Amino acid sequence: MMATLMGREIDRAVRHDVSTTGGVLSHLVRERGAALMSRCQILAGQPALKIYFFGKDAKDARNDWATVTSYAFDSLAQLHASAAMITDQDGRALGESGTPIADRSLRTSNAGVVSALRGESWLGVAAHDGKLTLAVSVPILEPVNHYVKGSLTAYSDIESSVALDLRKTTGSEIAFVYHGDVMGSSLPCALHFDAPREDPCVISVAGERYLVLYAPLPETPSDAGMGFVTLTPFNSAMALANRLRYLLLIISAIALTLTLASGNVVARGITRPLSGVVAAALTLQQGGWPAKLDTTRTDEIGLLQSVFNDMTTAMRASQERLLELIDKDPLTELDNHRRFQERLAQEVIRCRQSGDPLFLLLIDIDHFQQFNHHYGHAAGDEALKRVAVLIRNVAPETAAISRYGGEEFAMLLPDTTAKAAEETAERIRTTIRNGENTSELLTVSVGIAEARPDTDESEGLTLAAELAVSRAKQLGRDRICRFESALGSDEDMDPHKLHRFLKDGSIATIQALAAAVDAKDTYTQGHSARVAEYSRDLAEYIGLHNDVVELMFITGTLHDVGKIGVPDAILKKPGRLDEEERAIMETHPVLGEVIVRKAPQLASTLPGVRHHHERWDGNGYPDGLSGDSIPHMARLLALADTFDAMTSDRPYRKGMAVEIALDEIARGAGTQFDPQLAPPFVTMMSARYPNLKAA
Repeated sequence: MMATLMGREIDRAVRHDVSTTGGVLSHLVRERGAALMSRCQILAGQPALKIYFFGKDAKDARNDWATVTSYAFDSLAQLHASAAMITDQDGRALGESGTPIADRSLRTSNAGVVSALRGESWLGVAAHDGKLTLAVSVPILEPVNHYVKGSLTAYSDIESSVALDLRKTTGSEIAFVYHGDVMGSSLPCALHFDAPREDPCVISVAGERYLVLYAPLPETPSDAGMGFVTLTPFNSAMALANRLRYLLLIISAIALTLTLASGNVVARGITRPLSGVVAAALTLQQGGWPAKLDTTRTDEIGLLQSVFNDMTTAMRASQERLLELIDKDPLTELDNHRRFQERLAQEVIRCRQSGDPLFLLLIDIDHFQQFNHHYGHAAGDEALKRVAVLIRNVAPETAAISRYGGEEFAMLLPDTTAKAAEETAERIRTTIRNGENTSELLTVSVGIAEARPDTDESEGLTLAAELAVSRAKQLGRDRICRFESALGSDEDMDPHKLHRFLKDGSIATIQALAAAVDAKDTYTQGHSARVAEYSRDLAEYIGLHNDVVELMFITGTLHDVGKIGVPDAILKKPGRLDEEERAIMETHPVLGEVIVRKAPQLASTLPGVRHHHERWDGNGYPDGLSGDSIPHMARLLALADTFDAMTSDRPYRKGMAVEIALDEIARGAGTQFDPQLAPPFVTMMSARYPNLKAA
């Protein structure tokens, strides 16, 4: 009977290790998968990829395996991935960064690709090129009608580094197994391992014996052959069994003693301490942590109390370790994004009630994708750890620091001043720039935002800081920008309230938001409404689908929303802007993209919001796109936006006459404007003014 109980206890301990490791691994897969998914979705929408599918040389590109494969290789640094694959709408591979596919004409049965071709993003664990990987597949959409035209799949290897991270967290050795082959391990393993699927067994690794148990990887079928193995040192398991055996012997001796003992004095001396153990066990069973038992006795009962105390302490330490994992980023050991959001919400409420100031700093490492590409992902991880340490070293004691995203960090500064917040940001910037590793120079861009007295939700403060850091990166990086909001201004145009508009997304709400944006500059009132009208009419005039016509109206209404992130002193300046002010003004398309990206239902407007100031000849902004690489909707918007700007009055000039403006647009066809769109726009607008004089 005792051997059976010991066997059950060892089995329970090993299965507990598997369950704990599985839970931690599932959390790790979701967290890393979400980051990889976000990067894939951004890459799938970039013009540089879409030109292979929709540009003038798209047909040649689709037939050019080397060209698309080269793009897949170049994408790895942006994706932080091990491999990437691009397919057409039929699921046939167009290019792959890993081992070339033997027959490219075959349609893939990859579950992720199949989902992406249905228009659905996919995340899971998959086998690729003989390895276990975290895999993500996203659709590539046609820019105008948003049909699925292909898929982008990224793979991130699950290897020994992941096993080592898990060992640090769970305390257990772990190996990843694919059809018996060890793909990665926290300790040296044999090249092949036939893992038991139901019961633990004993194996030897490097002269040490381990109790091992296999389990399928999270989000994988049990028969897929993809799993992990926990390895519990045999001596540790036997020590537990010996302790249990000793405890059972003690309990048996106590029971015998109780049976044979006589007299109330003896009975009370034994049953009272045992009652304490029982009461503590009941507290533990109900989810509480019992007070530590008195262990002054030196007899068997004292030993029982001591063993119970040790067991409770070990259980509590294990739980605290798991709770810490939920809140901590395993790489940098800072608070993770989830914990940051909790802390931010708490601080916003506290500061609103107390009236105390609160500042948020977002710290983004510049050109980190290029860094990873040049030095490798292992060096990138070390750089993230180093930056985390440097930020922690210069932060005030009251600061709450977290890893906000892939290469972004966040810092909350309660009970401080704007000057102190900016000084902290500058210390961070200079400390990282002047780091010890001059061969691996890193710089950061920092965005600062302050919670307003009427801020009652955290999303707006985060958005304000994101706008500030985006402006810093657009202005050249390695600098600090602070979001400036005017108290008492229309709250509809303030990021601290803006998220409420974004959650709604109705036409009426979008129009109200655009009106608030236009109200920041008295000389552009009605601009967004007119651009929306001209854009919609042009789309209809050239025969685009009704859905696209409606989309152009929404995008035209939203196209200047990024001006919310431009300081009022620049927007309302009565004279011409100087070079520095113009550079700040030209950040508004990117800031608009940051804002609109917060509303998934408005994602189809993003190409127009970001690119409506690009020029056909490539001399526009923010990305210097040219020709067909400029999204079609952005080319339509450019005509409507420019026409309204030319015909509107400014403090330093009178608006052009309509005929002069149309003549300028006609002359700009092929340089500033799409040569196929400018003539129909001129014709359409001329028909509205039948009495135009010849220019």
